[in-house]
Amino acid sequence: MDTHFLESLLAVAETGSIAAAARQQGLTAAAVSQRIRVLEAEFGAALLNRTAHAALPTETCFRLLPAARRLVRDAEQLISGIDASGLSGPFRLGAVSTALSDTVPAVIQHFRVKAPQAVLTVRPGTSADLYEGLRNGGLDAAITVAAPFDLPKDIISRTLEVQAVVHALPPDRYTSFSAEDLPWIVYDRQSWGGRKLWAAFGGMVGEEHIFCELDAPETIAQMVSHGAGQAILPVWQGLRTHGPAMTLKALPGGTGREMVYLRKHACAAPVLADLVHEVLREQVVK
Repeated sequence: MDTHFLESLLAVAETGSIAAAARQQGLTAAAVSQRIRVLEAEFGAALLNRTAHAALPTETCFRLLPAARRLVRDAEQLISGIDASGLSGPFRLGAVSTALSDTVPAVIQHFRVKAPQAVLTVRPGTSADLYEGLRNGGLDAAITVAAPFDLPKDIISRTLEVQAVVHALPPDRYTSFSAEDLPWIVYDRQSWGGRKLWAAFGGMVGEEHIFCELDAPETIAQMVSHGAGQAILPVWQGLRTHGPAMTLKALPGGTGREMVYLRKHACAAPVLADLVHEVLREQVVK
């Protein structure tokens, strides 16, 4: 069995689309479809429920996915194990949206210089989704907001920074009425970051004045910058890029958004994991 075919199956299961999986792998949709058909012939069972716009795993496929992930990972480790330096092979890094612009470009550049034989894959997502990806073996490490619960002992968490929190208001040209009358754009209270900010500052917000709620600080900053409302936001490095003309007011209490680097103790690529952590620490110091 060709593990590359299993990689295609995993990509389809992850994206829910043959076309999206093909783009992810740099293949044509026809090539991915052919790989899936070969696997279905080998297993003697349908692996996907195909519709006009989606391809979703069947029950049989769901049962196969954990073993398929292990096989693909084992094959990758066989290849990377030849390099005694540990600086080659695949490394899958997850990152929340603000970290994608704040820190990931430096990680990519560092890999080009220090680990040119490594294959770095960066996957965006919410903190909760990235944590699950790390737990189930889909990721090697992740940059997330600190979890609102105690982590299991097999996960290492390293604090990268604690971001200040501010009251973000529209530029002066949009403030024809008082802040009390502005609607609120709320950082999703179910998200790891939004949950902590709401616990600390939710008293400032009246439920009847909530305009919308989303787990996307960059989009919230843009909405505030265009006069759509006010918000409570963490101060990440790229905040001003998304809302250059906003008025930012410091909030009392010392509550911040803690950003962390997560990896497993038994990481398949410990040298690369340490390399990523080294770059992230340097970025925070800067």
